[in-house]
Amino acid sequence: MKKRYIQCLCLPLTCVFALTACAPGDANAEPLPIEVPPPVEQENTGLTIFYTDYNEVEAKILDAAISQFNQLHPDTPVTADKYFTDGLYTSHQDAYTKMTTEVMAGEGPDLFLYDYMTMDIEKMARRGVFADLEPYFEADNFDWTGYNLAVMNGGVWDGHRLVVPLSYSLPVLYTSLTALDETGFSVENCDTFDGFLDEVEKIESDPKQTREAFRSEEAFYYFPYNAGLPYADYDRQKVDLSFPELEQGASIYKNLNPVIEIGVSDGNDIAGAADIRDGKCLFTCPNFPLYGFFLTEGCINKFDDAVMVPIRDTQGGIRARITSAVMVRNSSPNLQVAYEFIKFLLSEEFQLDTIGWRWQNFSVLDAANERYYIENTVERDNSMIAPDNPYGFEGNIVLLQEDYDELSSYMDEVGGVFFYAKETNFMRNIGDYLSGEASYEEAAQAAERQLNIYLSE
Repeated sequence: MKKRYIQCLCLPLTCVFALTACAPGDANAEPLPIEVPPPVEQENTGLTIFYTDYNEVEAKILDAAISQFNQLHPDTPVTADKYFTDGLYTSHQDAYTKMTTEVMAGEGPDLFLYDYMTMDIEKMARRGVFADLEPYFEADNFDWTGYNLAVMNGGVWDGHRLVVPLSYSLPVLYTSLTALDETGFSVENCDTFDGFLDEVEKIESDPKQTREAFRSEEAFYYFPYNAGLPYADYDRQKVDLSFPELEQGASIYKNLNPVIEIGVSDGNDIAGAADIRDGKCLFTCPNFPLYGFFLTEGCINKFDDAVMVPIRDTQGGIRARITSAVMVRNSSPNLQVAYEFIKFLLSEEFQLDTIGWRWQNFSVLDAANERYYIENTVERDNSMIAPDNPYGFEGNIVLLQEDYDELSSYMDEVGGVFFYAKETNFMRNIGDYLSGEASYEEAAQAAERQLNIYLSE
């Protein structure tokens, strides 16, 4: 049966490379430093912010930020250019495409929220679309203490702070000691991505194995980005798909037999823990990394000892995905106001005030993640598990400080980040191989041709 592959949930590994420009296709060329056009004459009379209501969590946070900021700064009002989508992704996408076109032409809103499906951050940065906010952070002596600097620096290229991350996710899988013992999967061999590949391949190729390696395809779909493979070089506008990990990983993915099919939305947390308990799979990967940690780790701990396994890159590090960020139009005449608003978004006071909406991903502010943990464990009276859940879990989740400390240690290990751009997504581009319509060599060659054209445009 032909393998289906994901069209819209993948994340390309591109931002781990410096954002620079050089001769198209010259793999040996020395990249030139990125140049940011000088700012226009400044007015700083207000600010216009674009976002949609499609992601309810992000929209609520921005709604609150605008309201509170305007109370504090009535002389420089912030105006929300908020687009209402009626819950339709196509409406959200159309609105962002229109806005991005305006911004690329030097018009549109002053500040806008990152959208991973319609923006290629790499290309936009090279075209001088984003304002450099580093001079404002420096002039204000912004205190970066308490922020995940590896994540924050993912928005800095050649000294220019072009993107300001707000949240991120980590590639962490969850399992139990019993499941590891039954499968013989060696966590110790997963200190690099290549070791992880070999362990997964061993499990998937064992005909006696009763557990599937992954509960869902998404858990492994992002492997090129987690691995840190520099296959798409925006600097030199050149693609290299010769990395052996790409072919090995694609082969593993093609032959996966996940417990659930793509499109089944049950969170992969409580249901995933149940499938590990019931011997159906080895690993589960929550859809929402922060809230999923509580439910997945907490439920597995109710019947066994939970184990977290981060997917490391080829050098043994951890790559974070930027899930939310803000950028400012370079031609904006309101850069100082934009900086003040971003500083407010990053502030501990605002982040803790809106902690109830920060359940999806990890905040760039460590104190916010810590506070969320405390509120949902030490200070929580009621169970996070619905009493009528169909998976047989009852009572409070079981989480210890040491569980959160381990998760926090992985946050501290982040050594690189990536943004999403569907055009340079490896798995998306070798769809003919995944569906069985072409050999890997044929699909890779076609993908290289297409990606090289895209990078040179």
